[in-house]
Amino acid sequence: METIKKTNLSEAVAQRLLSLISEGRVEPGGKLPTEPQLCKELGVSRTAVREGIKALAGINVLTVLPGRGTFVNKNQDIMVRDQALGIALERETLKDIYEVRSVLDAGIAKYAALKANEEDIEACRKALNKMEKSLESDPVDFESATEGDEEFHLALCEAAHNRLLMNISWPIINHTVLKNWEQILISVENVRLGVEGHRLILQGVEQKDVEAVLDAVKKHLKGVFESLYRSN
Repeated sequence: METIKKTNLSEAVAQRLLSLISEGRVEPGGKLPTEPQLCKELGVSRTAVREGIKALAGINVLTVLPGRGTFVNKNQDIMVRDQALGIALERETLKDIYEVRSVLDAGIAKYAALKANEEDIEACRKALNKMEKSLESDPVDFESATEGDEEFHLALCEAAHNRLLMNISWPIINHTVLKNWEQILISVENVRLGVEGHRLILQGVEQKDVEAVLDAVKKHLKGVFESLYRSN
């Protein structure tokens, strides 16, 4: 594996990893080398590796499982061949993205409330707990809060137990979750807003109460996007 010598290192990392996948050097479902290994082999910093992985996770090529590693999605061909999705989302207005998210999140939450098992619920609890613990740090651990937010939405998608819905929804939801954290002025208030929204959604899923979970999703998205509008 050749070291990278480019100005935009995170983009170069993403492109190199895409090449490895398309060449079959990392099989669908396979695990990537660890961050330290990638740093050494590519000759870049851990930050560049993380950002490159995050970019590919955002287009559904990779999935990051905390404590387990980073894996190549088995059905990643859809997004590898259509990387225009990320560009298209960047060009859309907040209003359009909000409308799309309101449809996708509501559908996912509805089926999560109907089909989630205890393992799914525990994954959501773990992600929510990560966000809650981030507020206990001094100063607040905003990186951990961001990870917890992303992990909660991924767990909720998986709890719907519909692979097609997951494949369609997750690239868009993940992209906008990460973009939201970039655009919103990160504050304790915004983390608390996320925690409270997720807590209510999880309660609805735990109680298998579709009406409650749909109401919680509606309120959560409204609060998040109102924060985005204020910051733009």
